Amino acid sequence: MAYSRKTIENQSDRYILELSEARVLLCTYQTLKKSVLTKERIEYLERIYGTGCVDRIRGYMKKLQTGELE
Repeated sequence: MAYSRKTIENQSDRYILELSEARVLLCTYQTLKKSVLTKERIEYLERIYGTGCVDRIRGYMKKLQTGELE
């Protein structure tokens, strides 16, 4: 499925929203010990945040896990 997304004017909003999504997904993963990025979740994230957001969110999750981000 391909979703189109309007250009976001303020990129800092995108960063904050994707970082908060990464925090939620990381906490869910640590609690459940299950994969949180299912096919349905990936489609939802791309629909809401645009194409390429899954890779950015995964990167934020790794940085949060290693302590590079708070």
